[in-house]
Amino acid sequence: IQAGDILLGLPSSGLHTNGYSLARQIVFEKLQLTVDADIEGLDVTVQDEFLKCHRSYLSVVTPLLDEGLVKGLAHITGGGLTENLPRVLPEGTAAHVNRDAWITPQIFQYLQRNGQVPDEEMYRTFNMGIGMVVVLDPDLLDKASNILNEREESGAVKIGEVIAGNRQIMYG
Repeated sequence: IQAGDILLGLPSSGLHTNGYSLARQIVFEKLQLTVDADIEGLDVTVQDEFLKCHRSYLSVVTPLLDEGLVKGLAHITGGGLTENLPRVLPEGTAAHVNRDAWITPQIFQYLQRNGQVPDEEMYRTFNMGIGMVVVLDPDLLDKASNILNEREESGAVKIGEVIAGNRQIMYG
């Protein structure tokens, strides 16, 4: 992994396994909702949203690994992008992540708005719609995209790149 490499984000299916303490605090304590209450703007109940299955990335990532396209993988679990992405970055590198590269799913927008949670905390607590980050050589992005399209993985998006730095995430 080196400066110039691409960060390709694979979409999450929801909260996955991270941020439930904060989500429960907002929904049950602050908003006083019950598990069968509808979440405003989502057309789903709290129970259905909170119990969505965590997505498995095995079938999507395996072909990329088999082709030797992957330089690194970051599973975005507890700690969000802010704490998980630096784990794959070697010394002397950092990541620039463009928050506008993908649409944040409504559940995260709902939690942030109703919990008055600052951006920094949201990106440290939740996956924000990106469940896995694949680090690729920029010359291999088209090949990786073709493989993902063959697997009907249409939600993959370039979310940023590796830059020089001290293993931190810079959001822009």
